[in-house]
Amino acid sequence: MIGIYVISGLMVVSAFITAAFYVNEHRVVATIAKTVSSLGFMLIAFIALSKNFDNVTNLKYGMVMLTGLMLCFVGDVFLMMKELFTERTANLYLLLGVGAFSLAQIMFAIRFVMYADRFIFWLLPIVLIAPAILLVSHKLNIIRLEKTAVGLIVYSVIIGFAMICALNLLIVNPSRRSVAIFVALLTFMISDTALCYTYYGRSITLRRILNYVVMLFYYAATILLAYSILL
Repeated sequence: MIGIYVISGLMVVSAFITAAFYVNEHRVVATIAKTVSSLGFMLIAFIALSKNFDNVTNLKYGMVMLTGLMLCFVGDVFLMMKELFTERTANLYLLLGVGAFSLAQIMFAIRFVMYADRFIFWLLPIVLIAPAILLVSHKLNIIRLEKTAVGLIVYSVIIGFAMICALNLLIVNPSRRSVAIFVALLTFMISDTALCYTYYGRSITLRRILNYVVMLFYYAATILLAYSILL
Protein backbone atom coordinates (compact mmCIF):
# COMPACT_ATOMS: atom_id res chain seq x y z
CA MET A 1 0.00 0.00 0.00
CA ILE A 2 2.83 2.41 0.84
CA GLY A 3 4.31 1.76 -2.59
CA ILE A 4 1.00 2.70 -4.25
CA TYR A 5 0.83 5.94 -2.27
CA VAL A 6 4.41 6.82 -3.22
CA ILE A 7 3.76 6.11 -6.90
CA SER A 8 0.55 8.17 -6.77
CA GLY A 9 2.41 11.10 -5.24
CA LEU A 10 5.13 10.91 -7.88
CA MET A 11 2.46 10.80 -10.60
CA VAL A 12 0.84 13.98 -9.31
CA VAL A 13 4.20 15.77 -9.33
CA SER A 14 5.00 14.42 -12.80
CA ALA A 15 1.55 15.48 -14.07
CA PHE A 16 2.14 19.03 -12.83
CA ILE A 17 5.58 19.07 -14.49
CA THR A 18 4.07 17.75 -17.72
CA ALA A 19 1.50 20.56 -17.80
CA ALA A 20 4.17 23.16 -17.03
CA PHE A 21 6.37 22.02 -19.90
CA TYR A 22 3.43 21.88 -22.32
CA VAL A 23 2.50 25.42 -21.35
CA ASN A 24 6.06 26.56 -22.06
CA GLU A 25 6.23 24.66 -25.39
CA HIS A 26 8.89 22.19 -24.21
CA ARG A 27 7.12 19.29 -25.87
CA VAL A 28 9.90 16.69 -25.77
CA VAL A 29 10.44 17.10 -22.02
CA ALA A 30 6.67 17.17 -21.48
CA THR A 31 6.38 13.89 -23.40
CA ILE A 32 9.00 12.25 -21.16
CA ALA A 33 7.25 13.49 -18.00
CA LYS A 34 3.87 12.31 -19.26
CA THR A 35 5.27 8.87 -20.09
CA VAL A 36 6.49 8.56 -16.50
CA SER A 37 3.03 9.48 -15.19
CA SER A 38 1.25 7.05 -17.49
CA LEU A 39 3.58 4.21 -16.53
CA GLY A 40 2.70 5.04 -12.93
CA PHE A 41 -0.99 4.16 -13.16
CA MET A 42 -0.12 0.98 -15.04
CA LEU A 43 2.25 0.00 -12.22
CA ILE A 44 -0.42 0.70 -9.59
CA ALA A 45 -2.87 -1.50 -11.51
CA PHE A 46 -0.34 -4.36 -11.71
CA ILE A 47 0.40 -4.10 -7.97
CA ALA A 48 -3.31 -4.02 -7.11
CA LEU A 49 -4.03 -6.97 -9.40
CA SER A 50 -1.22 -9.02 -7.86
CA LYS A 51 -2.98 -8.78 -4.49
CA ASN A 52 -6.25 -10.23 -5.85
CA PHE A 53 -5.23 -13.62 -7.21
CA ASP A 54 -7.03 -15.37 -4.33
CA ASN A 55 -10.37 -13.70 -5.13
CA VAL A 56 -11.87 -14.71 -8.49
CA THR A 57 -14.47 -11.90 -8.56
CA ASN A 58 -11.91 -9.20 -7.81
CA LEU A 59 -9.47 -10.77 -10.24
CA LYS A 60 -11.99 -10.57 -13.10
CA TYR A 61 -12.77 -6.95 -12.23
CA GLY A 62 -9.05 -6.17 -12.00
CA MET A 63 -8.34 -7.69 -15.40
CA VAL A 64 -11.01 -5.51 -17.03
CA MET A 65 -9.64 -2.40 -15.30
CA LEU A 66 -6.08 -3.29 -16.28
CA THR A 67 -7.08 -3.83 -19.92
CA GLY A 68 -8.94 -0.51 -19.98
CA LEU A 69 -5.99 1.30 -18.41
CA MET A 70 -3.67 -0.29 -20.98
CA LEU A 71 -5.89 1.23 -23.69
CA CYS A 72 -5.61 4.57 -21.89
CA PHE A 73 -1.84 4.19 -21.97
CA VAL A 74 -1.98 3.50 -25.72
CA GLY A 75 -4.17 6.59 -26.09
CA ASP A 76 -1.58 8.59 -24.15
CA VAL A 77 1.14 7.40 -26.53
CA PHE A 78 -0.84 8.54 -29.57
CA LEU A 79 -1.60 11.93 -28.00
CA MET A 80 2.05 12.37 -27.08
CA MET A 81 3.05 11.59 -30.67
CA LYS A 82 0.51 14.18 -31.81
CA GLU A 83 2.54 16.86 -30.05
CA LEU A 84 5.70 15.92 -31.93
CA PHE A 85 4.47 15.92 -35.54
CA THR A 86 3.12 18.31 -38.15
CA GLU A 87 -0.55 19.30 -38.11
CA ARG A 88 -1.74 16.78 -40.71
CA THR A 89 -0.01 13.85 -39.02
CA ALA A 90 -0.94 15.22 -35.60
CA ASN A 91 -4.65 15.06 -36.45
CA LEU A 92 -4.29 11.36 -37.30
CA TYR A 93 -2.63 10.63 -33.96
CA LEU A 94 -5.32 12.67 -32.20
CA LEU A 95 -8.05 10.49 -33.70
CA LEU A 96 -6.12 7.31 -32.90
CA GLY A 97 -5.71 8.47 -29.32
CA VAL A 98 -9.40 9.32 -29.01
CA GLY A 99 -10.21 5.89 -30.49
CA ALA A 100 -8.10 4.09 -27.87
CA PHE A 101 -9.70 6.08 -25.05
CA SER A 102 -13.16 5.39 -26.50
CA LEU A 103 -12.53 1.64 -26.41
CA ALA A 104 -11.36 1.95 -22.80
CA GLN A 105 -14.48 3.88 -21.77
CA ILE A 106 -16.77 1.41 -23.55
CA MET A 107 -15.05 -1.43 -21.71
CA PHE A 108 -15.45 0.38 -18.38
CA ALA A 109 -19.13 1.13 -19.08
CA ILE A 110 -19.92 -2.51 -19.94
CA ARG A 111 -18.20 -3.71 -16.77
CA PHE A 112 -20.04 -1.20 -14.58
CA VAL A 113 -23.41 -2.21 -16.06
CA MET A 114 -22.64 -5.89 -15.50
CA TYR A 115 -21.53 -5.12 -11.94
CA ALA A 116 -24.80 -3.32 -11.07
CA ASP A 117 -28.02 -5.10 -10.06
CA ARG A 118 -30.11 -2.88 -12.36
CA PHE A 119 -29.87 0.17 -14.60
CA ILE A 120 -31.69 3.47 -13.94
CA PHE A 121 -32.62 4.66 -17.43
CA TRP A 122 -33.66 8.18 -16.41
CA LEU A 123 -29.97 8.92 -15.86
CA LEU A 124 -29.27 8.68 -19.61
CA PRO A 125 -30.03 12.36 -20.52
CA ILE A 126 -27.02 13.38 -18.39
CA VAL A 127 -24.88 11.93 -21.22
CA LEU A 128 -25.64 15.05 -23.27
CA ILE A 129 -24.17 17.52 -20.76
CA ALA A 130 -20.55 17.42 -21.96
CA PRO A 131 -21.25 17.67 -25.73
CA ALA A 132 -23.82 20.41 -25.01
CA ILE A 133 -21.18 22.42 -23.14
CA LEU A 134 -18.80 22.10 -26.08
CA LEU A 135 -21.40 23.10 -28.67
CA VAL A 136 -22.57 26.10 -26.62
CA SER A 137 -18.94 27.16 -26.17
CA HIS A 138 -18.51 26.94 -29.93
CA LYS A 139 -21.58 29.11 -30.49
CA LEU A 140 -20.28 31.65 -27.96
CA ASN A 141 -16.95 31.70 -29.77
CA ILE A 142 -15.08 30.44 -26.70
CA ILE A 143 -13.72 27.52 -28.70
CA ARG A 144 -13.49 26.88 -32.42
CA LEU A 145 -14.47 23.34 -33.28
CA GLU A 146 -12.79 21.89 -36.35
CA LYS A 147 -13.46 18.72 -38.34
CA THR A 148 -11.34 16.65 -35.96
CA ALA A 149 -13.47 17.93 -33.07
CA VAL A 150 -16.33 15.68 -34.25
CA GLY A 151 -14.38 12.72 -32.90
CA LEU A 152 -13.93 14.49 -29.57
CA ILE A 153 -17.65 15.25 -29.34
CA VAL A 154 -18.48 11.60 -30.04
CA TYR A 155 -15.95 10.66 -27.38
CA SER A 156 -17.58 13.07 -24.92
CA VAL A 157 -20.83 11.14 -25.38
CA ILE A 158 -19.03 7.84 -24.80
CA ILE A 159 -17.28 8.99 -21.64
CA GLY A 160 -20.52 10.60 -20.50
CA PHE A 161 -22.22 7.22 -20.82
CA ALA A 162 -19.40 5.54 -18.88
CA MET A 163 -19.83 8.16 -16.15
CA ILE A 164 -23.60 7.48 -16.08
CA CYS A 165 -22.89 3.77 -15.70
CA ALA A 166 -20.58 4.58 -12.79
CA LEU A 167 -23.26 6.81 -11.20
CA ASN A 168 -25.83 4.06 -11.67
CA LEU A 169 -23.49 1.61 -9.93
CA LEU A 170 -23.02 4.03 -7.04
CA ILE A 171 -26.79 4.44 -6.58
CA VAL A 172 -27.73 0.78 -7.04
CA ASN A 173 -24.74 -0.89 -5.37
CA PRO A 174 -23.12 1.65 -3.03
CA SER A 175 -19.68 0.66 -1.78
CA ARG A 176 -16.18 2.05 -1.43
CA ARG A 177 -15.37 0.71 -4.89
CA SER A 178 -18.42 2.30 -6.53
CA VAL A 179 -17.56 5.64 -4.90
CA ALA A 180 -14.01 5.44 -6.25
CA ILE A 181 -15.31 4.45 -9.70
CA PHE A 182 -17.80 7.31 -9.88
CA VAL A 183 -15.29 9.93 -8.74
CA ALA A 184 -12.77 8.53 -11.24
CA LEU A 185 -15.19 8.72 -14.18
CA LEU A 186 -16.39 12.19 -13.17
CA THR A 187 -12.82 13.52 -13.03
CA PHE A 188 -12.12 11.71 -16.32
CA MET A 189 -15.00 13.57 -17.96
CA ILE A 190 -13.86 16.92 -16.52
CA SER A 191 -10.32 16.30 -17.77
CA ASP A 192 -11.36 15.32 -21.28
CA THR A 193 -13.84 18.18 -21.60
CA ALA A 194 -11.09 20.56 -20.55
CA LEU A 195 -8.82 18.92 -23.14
CA CYS A 196 -11.13 20.16 -25.90
CA TYR A 197 -10.61 23.71 -24.64
CA THR A 198 -6.83 23.30 -24.63
CA TYR A 199 -6.94 22.15 -28.27
CA TYR A 200 -9.59 24.51 -29.62
CA GLY A 201 -9.88 27.35 -27.11
CA ARG A 202 -9.45 30.88 -28.45
CA SER A 203 -7.98 32.26 -25.22
CA ILE A 204 -4.30 31.40 -24.84
CA THR A 205 -4.47 32.11 -21.09
CA LEU A 206 -7.41 29.74 -20.65
CA ARG A 207 -5.64 27.04 -22.65
CA ARG A 208 -2.56 27.32 -20.46
CA ILE A 209 -4.52 27.11 -17.23
CA LEU A 210 -6.57 24.16 -18.44
CA ASN A 211 -3.40 22.20 -19.23
CA TYR A 212 -2.99 21.75 -15.48
CA VAL A 213 -6.65 20.74 -15.07
CA VAL A 214 -6.35 18.17 -17.84
CA MET A 215 -3.22 16.51 -16.44
CA LEU A 216 -4.08 16.57 -12.74
CA PHE A 217 -7.68 15.38 -13.20
CA TYR A 218 -6.72 12.73 -15.74
CA TYR A 219 -4.11 11.14 -13.53
CA ALA A 220 -6.38 11.41 -10.49
CA ALA A 221 -8.95 9.41 -12.50
CA THR A 222 -6.52 6.72 -13.61
CA ILE A 223 -5.05 6.38 -10.10
CA LEU A 224 -8.55 5.88 -8.66
CA LEU A 225 -9.46 3.31 -11.32
CA ALA A 226 -6.26 1.37 -10.67
CA TYR A 227 -6.70 1.66 -6.90
CA SER A 228 -10.34 0.47 -7.11
CA ILE A 229 -9.01 -3.02 -7.89
CA LEU A 230 -8.01 -3.26 -4.22
CA LEU A 231 -11.42 -2.20 -2.83
